[in-house]
Amino acid sequence: MRPKQLKAKDLRAFAIVPIRAIKDARITPKTLRVLIAYCSYCDHIGRTFVSQERVGQDIGSSRSAVSNHVRKLRDYGYMVYCRPMFKGQRSTSNRIVYDPQVKHEETLRSRLTAKQQMQLNEAETMARMQDQINQAGTNTLFDSEHSKLRAEFQCLTTDYFTRAIGGGWRIKPDVVRSAAIMLANQAVELLTEPHSDKDAAA
Repeated sequence: MRPKQLKAKDLRAFAIVPIRAIKDARITPKTLRVLIAYCSYCDHIGRTFVSQERVGQDIGSSRSAVSNHVRKLRDYGYMVYCRPMFKGQRSTSNRIVYDPQVKHEETLRSRLTAKQQMQLNEAETMARMQDQINQAGTNTLFDSEHSKLRAEFQCLTTDYFTRAIGGGWRIKPDVVRSAAIMLANQAVELLTEPHSDKDAAA
């Protein structure tokens, strides 16, 4: 019997929010909640391609309500569209504007430390791999089963790291997701095509 599919644990612990939003009288509490939710998915230069549906789930609002607040955030200069994080990305990329004086992504990248730039490149690679996995998983029933198994293994691995952290072991939070994806991919590669009962009996 197939084990119950697990939901990945949310390992986010904080969000970095533009301080000017706190002093902005135009920002209502609900709009601020949407801004904080988007900030919780940002990378080192403020980019995110989280969907409005996911943000709505996080804060308990409908997609249309989130869309309304996003429109306000764009009008107020807290959020802008940006180029895709990787080639072929289907979802919309947004960037949170922390410093209104900085207009170009290259300038934001140049301000990062060498370690942060490496982490950013790794995150972009992981996002591209996950998107390829998601696209491949919709092709056939077999690919769909593969995708489900990969997702289950990734959830189990994430849960393992979470329990290890709770037990006092140390692992960098930004490594947990990439490690879980990598191990899940390796695990699925070990699987062979499903065989029939007749083949099993032989």
